[in-house]
Amino acid sequence: MEKEDTKMLKDYFIACEDCFPERRSQLRRLSLALRQERINTMEQLCHVQQTGPDALLALRSIGTKSLGLIEQVCTRYEAERT
Repeated sequence: MEKEDTKMLKDYFIACEDCFPERRSQLRRLSLALRQERINTMEQLCHVQQTGPDALLALRSIGTKSLGLIEQVCTRYEAERT
């Protein structure tokens, strides 16, 4: 059973489309790529992101252009949690 503070990655990325409307297609592509790598919650993504860029770049379909957007999404998520 999912904890109350656990956010599903797909749902959170959809919510972020309102904050980053110009990057909607990139958010959707990233969400799919991350979920295909079995990263399904924002907690998992933030953990991987905090370990450094190499951990993200090792994932399929994640490149250097994606790192900035992932950082923005994780920063927004962490700010909302506090």
